[in-house]
Parts: sequence; structure tokens; C-alpha cells
Amino acid sequence: MQKKNLIVFDIDGTLTDTVKSYTANFVQSIHQLGISKFDSDFGNYKHHTDSYISKMIYEKETGKSFDASAIQEFENHLYNNMLSEETCSEILGAKQIVEYLEKETDYGVCYATGSMRKTAKLKLDQIGIDYHDYQLVASNEILEREKIVSTAIEHAEIFYNIDKFDNIISIGDGIWDLKTAKNLNLHFIGIGEKNCDTLMNNGAKVVLTNFTFFDLELISMSLFSAFNN
Repeated sequence: MQKKNLIVFDIDGTLTDTVKSYTANFVQSIHQLGISKFDSDFGNYKHHTDSYISKMIYEKETGKSFDASAIQEFENHLYNNMLSEETCSEILGAKQIVEYLEKETDYGVCYATGSMRKTAKLKLDQIGIDYHDYQLVASNEILEREKIVSTAIEHAEIFYNIDKFDNIISIGDGIWDLKTAKNLNLHFIGIGEKNCDTLMNNGAKVVLTNFTFFDLELISMSLFSAFNN
């Protein structure tokens, strides 16, 4: 089916139930770089991406440049630590919704994540989501979430051979996902109970507990009517 529209998925907390475990993994990986003390309240950082936060911590605490070698070392720590854990679980209905969108609708999908690429791929693989590498944009070489999402959209236009999508919906679990969608003038769907009130209080029109409540037709009507008013 020809794709006319697009859904951009965040991964942690959106498709995979990994926010708590991945945060602990991130802290452990920073320690493995030889850094013992740093600001672990990640909401205090300008950009909520692995690349930006690790760069700020590394350069402040070591006085060295967070160059390609340091980035690779950090990413390997994240990946190996994640491999030592139990397989991550999906947010209920995530895989089914992705398959439904791809096979039965005119919505394409892509993945824009603030995590590093190797761990992002591992998470998608562990919950059984089938994807092309070009559909996934991670934060290895991009510090800002807006640039990650906009790059994912550009990749999706090429992947699905379309000049411009009619409608683009961003789906995420955090306030940073909502802010990014607003900054890029995208529709937004929130996922999860943890940040439901925060997302709604900051302007989210649709927030779902999980993907078993996902009704594309009803959601589209709600989003698009609110967007045009």
C-alpha cells in the first residue's frame, strides 16, 4: 500500500518498557568511563539524548573531548550492559500496532530515539519489531531531539519514495517528546500512565495507557480537528 502519512516512534517507554532499566544502564556506563560523580537528574540537561548528556558529563568531568573513540567506548558499555540483562519487554500492543500500520494502512513508520544506535537496535530486535536500518535514527552523531526526528522523517520520505507526507504523528512517552513535536509542528500521541498528567497539562490532546487502546481513525479525527482549530 502506498504510504501517504507517517508515524514517528520513540523507543524507550514508548515501544519498549525500558526507561528504568536503561537509565540505570546509562549511569553504570558513565561510571565505566571512570567518572564517579555527575548530575544524574537528566531532566536538568538541555537535550534529552544519550549523546548530549554523555558528552556534557564526559567533557566536564574529564576535561577531554568526547570524540569518536570515547563515543564508541560508551556505546559498547551500554550495549554490553544491556546484553547482560533479561530481554526487554514491549509496551502492550506495540509490535502489533507497528505491523498493522505497515501492512494495512497508508501510514509508514520510522523510529527516532535519543538512545545510542546499537542499544536501540537491540531493543527493537528483542521485542520482535521488523524494520529496515534506514528507518531508525539514533543519537550517536546528533545531539538534539528535533534534529533526530527531522532526520528520521527525511529518511522515511526516501524509504517510502514520497516527496512529503500528508500528516505526521509523533508518538512518545516523555515531555521532551511532546516539546519536540510542538517545535517541529507535528501531531502528537502520548503513551503510558507515568507522564499522562504532565503531557495533558502541557497540551497533549491524546494520551493512551498502551497500544491496545490505539484506534487510528478516532485518534486521527481527534488530532487533526484539534490541530486545525
